[in-house]
Amino acid sequence: MRRVRRLILTAFACALGGAGMAASKKTAAGGKPLPQPWWMQQTAMTPTGGLLLRDKPWWDRAAKLKLGEELIVDAPGEAAGRMLVRRERFRIASGLEVEAIVWVIDDDADGSIRSGGEKDSDCYVVDYGCDGVADRMVDYIDNDGDNVADEMDIRYFFDGELRYSWFGMDLDHDGLMWSLRGYEYGGPSFFEGDPYGDNMIYMNKFNPVRGEWAPISECPFAFYDTDGDGLSEVVVRVSAVPMTYDAGVDPDYANDCRHFRAPWSKALERIGIANIRYSFDVDKGSSKETPLHYDFGFNLVGATPYQFPGMQHYNPKRRPPQTTCVTPWKDLRRIADHFAARETGFSWHENFDDTIAIGYGDRAKDDYRWEGIFWTWERRFMENTGGPCQRWNVRRESSSKPANKRELYYSEVDKRIHLFGAEEGWVQIGHFAGMGPPGEIRMFDTDGNGYFDRWEVYWGDNPIPARVSTVRDERAHRIECDLDSLTEFYADRVLPQATAANAKLMAAMSKVRPFETTTGLKMAMETGSQSYRRYAQDVVRELQYQDFRTHFAEQAHRVLRAAPVEDLRRVNKSDRATTKDSHTAWLMLRTLAELETAYGQGDFDKACGLIAEIGKLEAAVR
Repeated sequence: MRRVRRLILTAFACALGGAGMAASKKTAAGGKPLPQPWWMQQTAMTPTGGLLLRDKPWWDRAAKLKLGEELIVDAPGEAAGRMLVRRERFRIASGLEVEAIVWVIDDDADGSIRSGGEKDSDCYVVDYGCDGVADRMVDYIDNDGDNVADEMDIRYFFDGELRYSWFGMDLDHDGLMWSLRGYEYGGPSFFEGDPYGDNMIYMNKFNPVRGEWAPISECPFAFYDTDGDGLSEVVVRVSAVPMTYDAGVDPDYANDCRHFRAPWSKALERIGIANIRYSFDVDKGSSKETPLHYDFGFNLVGATPYQFPGMQHYNPKRRPPQTTCVTPWKDLRRIADHFAARETGFSWHENFDDTIAIGYGDRAKDDYRWEGIFWTWERRFMENTGGPCQRWNVRRESSSKPANKRELYYSEVDKRIHLFGAEEGWVQIGHFAGMGPPGEIRMFDTDGNGYFDRWEVYWGDNPIPARVSTVRDERAHRIECDLDSLTEFYADRVLPQATAANAKLMAAMSKVRPFETTTGLKMAMETGSQSYRRYAQDVVRELQYQDFRTHFAEQAHRVLRAAPVEDLRRVNKSDRATTKDSHTAWLMLRTLAELETAYGQGDFDKACGLIAEIGKLEAAVR
């Protein structure tokens, strides 16, 4: 065990270490600001955002500490016994190992210094490299005095100046916020933090000109537990960027840390929302066993100034600057519902993608994300969507039409919920249930009325579709984009009905022509969420249909190509429909064409009847 030597400083002068920032909106009777508590004074910054440890009266002794040693600062008054300095070695989020001086301040006088600090009202100032200049500050803020932190700052200093900070708000009071590695946001991902329940995290950039916080990057990421089960059913992420930014130069500005680390610039004075990701769990798939189970999400691209009522969030217990800037959690879903999108992407997570492992813990090989469902960098470019993104088994739909509300519709053709106004869509099928990449389905709105009317199915590497279905009647109806009503409609009605219709059609085909699928797909139809099972069933149904249609079309064509072609005048009228002749073969092809139409229109009841007719003809053309 490493031996720790505790040193006591015998003298202390309460130096402020800099000019500091405007501390509080509260004033005394004469209008003068109330004095800052001593612990705020201790961490006061220079006007440009610097925090210098080497100016502290205890620095010379602290700099001589050896690895594993610590000292308690002997300070007068309220500060007595409430500050600890130690030397540590650890890895930071990048994986780099550093040695650091860590200064711990007990803000609430609960004696936490004796145990090395805690996570409710203590502040940790960290000096990487032990050069006397702060590099990170982690501050836990207990607003209501219950010894559980309600807010949390992770402040980042570069080149000796404060540049930006991550902020956390524990809205469900479970005591969880950020995960750390080396006193900064780290670990494998925010899976270790708290994307569960009601929570909000966000980033602000420090404006040294005004001594204020300004929105930047992910501001905020907000999570909503809509049914009180401690899990999240809705997540919203806002991308805050300069209004003048160029998407051609910085296509993912909101996720590029170089911009956050850089000095303040004039472009940062006008910040806007360029992208909102808005995701939902609609099939009741979220549970303790399968948390963060989001089904679909909007990707909204626009340019709205970052100006919203209540966005100035003041906390008197926060170290200056005490006012952060973020859209209020309670208002953010309404903002997302009515965001003026220049274009919209719609993504539906149909099943897993075995080619990407971005999960965590016992599900590390899975592709599920704590961030929700978001757009891809393929085919249709949309800026600031972030990553990593799933490619396989995610249905993508794209609309270039401006929209200030989120509109959906349900199609009886493919029995799915779609984005109203989408001109095109696709889903790349494969890499789940042990299968390769068998194909793709593409969707198009060919008449511009907002509904898909053409479906193209591709198998293998063939650039020519195996099936094309164009419908005159889209059999679509608009549905309300409200989570409760969507869940009731989709989980309680659509999924059971679609699953039953699939099973009926597949049974009808199997009765005429047996079909065997893979073990992996059999399991996929029986395990996982109801939505995932239905998708696997859809894939098997389509494979079975292609096999069915191909088999009987080939049989009929062999008869038609036979030489010499029989003269139907010589075939008894009563035998024409029951013997191997061109009449029967042509009737088979005609019935297959009707089946193709019924199948493509999603009229499975009619399709089952046509399949039975094909079964009667099958003996004649065999």
